[in-house]
Amino acid sequence: MSTIFNIIYVNCKPMVKLDQINISNDGLTKFFSPIEAAILRALWSGGEMTTSELTEKTNIPLTSVAGTLDRLVKAGYTTRRMENVNGRVRYVYEPAFSEEEAATEITTKILDSLVDAFGPLARENFSKYSDKK
Repeated sequence: MSTIFNIIYVNCKPMVKLDQINISNDGLTKFFSPIEAAILRALWSGGEMTTSELTEKTNIPLTSVAGTLDRLVKAGYTTRRMENVNGRVRYVYEPAFSEEEAATEITTKILDSLVDAFGPLARENFSKYSDKK
C-alpha cells in the first residue's frame, strides 16, 4: 500500500528518507534508525565524545557505534576530528548542529515537499491544523 511519503521527494540529508518515515515511531526514530537517534541524542546532551564514550553512554556495541558515526559524518549530522593522545590517535565526534536545528531542517523540508506536491490543498490543511492548536 502506498503512502503519501512514497510519492514525495525531498532533498533532505541522505539519512532522512521520506519514503522511509515511520509515523508510528516517536521523535527522531520517525526519521532515523534507533541507533542513529540514540547516538544523536547522546551527542546533543553530552557534547563531544569519543566512540568508546558513546558506547558507554548508549550501551550500543562499539562496532555499531563506529559504523553509525561514519554514516552520520558522511550525512552531515556529526563532525569528526582526530586527536593524538599519548601517541594514540582517537576520533572525537560532536553534533554538526543542535537538535532544534535538525528538527527545523527536517520539518521545513517535509512541509516544503507537501506544498510542492499538493499546492493549495496542503496549505489549506496546514491552516486547519494550525487553527486546532
